[in-house]
Amino acid sequence: MTGNNPINGQGGKQKMLIKESSSNKNLNRISPKTAQSVLDSLTENLAVLDVKGVIVSVNSAWMNFASENGGEALDRAAVGENYLRAFRDAFGSGAKFVRAVRAMNSVLTGGRGRYTAEYPCELPGGKKWFRLSVTALKNGKSTTGAVVSHSDITRRRLAELESRRLAVIDPMTGVLNRKAGLAYIRDSIKIARRRKQSLTVCYIDLDNLKYVNDNYGHREGDKTIRSAAKLMKSALRETDAICRLGGDEILLVLTDTTIGESYAVLARMEELITRRNDKARIPWKLEYSYGLAGHSPGGKHTADELVDIADRNMYKMKMSKKRKKGVN
Repeated sequence: MTGNNPINGQGGKQKMLIKESSSNKNLNRISPKTAQSVLDSLTENLAVLDVKGVIVSVNSAWMNFASENGGEALDRAAVGENYLRAFRDAFGSGAKFVRAVRAMNSVLTGGRGRYTAEYPCELPGGKKWFRLSVTALKNGKSTTGAVVSHSDITRRRLAELESRRLAVIDPMTGVLNRKAGLAYIRDSIKIARRRKQSLTVCYIDLDNLKYVNDNYGHREGDKTIRSAAKLMKSALRETDAICRLGGDEILLVLTDTTIGESYAVLARMEELITRRNDKARIPWKLEYSYGLAGHSPGGKHTADELVDIADRNMYKMKMSKKRKKGVN
């Protein structure tokens, strides 16, 4: 029954407190040189700040960062500088960075325990991304400063960007895939309504792809689709978009463009394809049928409805070509 003895329980707490006090004394005995060695052993760029944001210590990674990225090497002279002021000088007074400085100041004044953010940085060796972390240093309940770290997250960020790109890009042609293309139309319609602008959708179907696949193989057919998408894309403006709906079906989204104005784009596209057909050493021509559908200011059509109208108009052109060939 000794486990329930309050005296024994109190004695156990006293032993723990004595042990904790002893550990704190040992920590206090660590020399500044040893503490610096601990900081230098870490690969992250680290700086220790006092409550006013003044740098009181940095590690080797922090000092070497500038030289490794094309700038002058930092040295122990960085100690004594106000980090918040240096941050503001480096990144300017934009709203995003003003908020960051306020958040870091909140850590130093005890308003929050930690602040993290990710940011891009243009460096001589190329663009990199970093993760900034500011963590409060505590002595009991009092904030005595903060540790700042800058971690290079470029590899992770590039992987994320590539993953996002692959999620919206058709792997065969490099243009938008069906899902991303339809989303682009929906967004463009919202913008057109807000700005009272026009929008034209062009549905394109390659005419002779089945002939190419049947007589020269699907590899040559895929090559034809890629060539068509590349030529059509080059005829567009930066504000326009192109997507592959699937198979040999391609969709053009012409922003701030009426159906009448879209014929100028189609003329540029036809000129590029004619040049390709004249130069290509293949026994067939790259030909296509198309249909147009327009959104005018005040229009009520949805993205799916515009695509459906353009699809039906494309089909009419394709059938008209077949009837002419039958007559000839």
